[in-house]
Amino acid sequence: MLEIDDVRVERPGFVLHLARQRLDAGSLLTIVGPSGGGKSTLLRALLGLEPRASVRGLRWKGRDLHGLPPHRRPFAWMPQDLGLWPHLDALEHLAFARSRGARLRAVDEDHELLRQLGIGHRAHARPSSLSAGERQRLAFARVMAQQPQWAVLDEPFSHLDPVLAEELGHAFFAIARERGMGLVLVSHHIGRHQRSSLQADPFWVIENGGVTQCGGWQDIARAPATPWIERFVDLHH
Repeated sequence: MLEIDDVRVERPGFVLHLARQRLDAGSLLTIVGPSGGGKSTLLRALLGLEPRASVRGLRWKGRDLHGLPPHRRPFAWMPQDLGLWPHLDALEHLAFARSRGARLRAVDEDHELLRQLGIGHRAHARPSSLSAGERQRLAFARVMAQQPQWAVLDEPFSHLDPVLAEELGHAFFAIARERGMGLVLVSHHIGRHQRSSLQADPFWVIENGGVTQCGGWQDIARAPATPWIERFVDLHH
């Protein structure tokens, strides 16, 4: 279980506060909310990348993560800008990530992961020659190659058309579930697989620096807690 007792980030004119949340291992969490509400700031605080964050009681399987550097936490991060390395091809991205920088020689699992994500034929292509969707797939494959306990994705579909966002969202969720990894996804796009999930994957809604509603999509859609959530639900019906 991932346990969060208290997260607080203060900036001029803005305060983010998250209190007591629990996520079971393998959960697929989607975080939504208006722009500027604090979603990305929360991710950075959990990852250990937010210098203004005060975090208490961040534990994974009972182990306190406070004070650990980002590379020793059970997370792998896919930032909004993807952060791909322009001088490495797709296979080299995965090999480098899997070995924590020790080598660029790929293994069979790297080929299989690219194939699962539909870019096996682009194994030797560099980011500059990939389409937007292919770059998203490669960035996600790089996260998966690290074999984290939690994959953390910050608005991975923000620059994609709705059809492609739907396709990639389904693929990302399916691979994370297949591998037993937890997934924390900040997104403005809620796919059909999320809205119809029988497993009641959790959602957090963050507005103005605080969580205004938590629960499964059906619970949120049935009784929206704020006007913004009501409008958001209406757009996804």
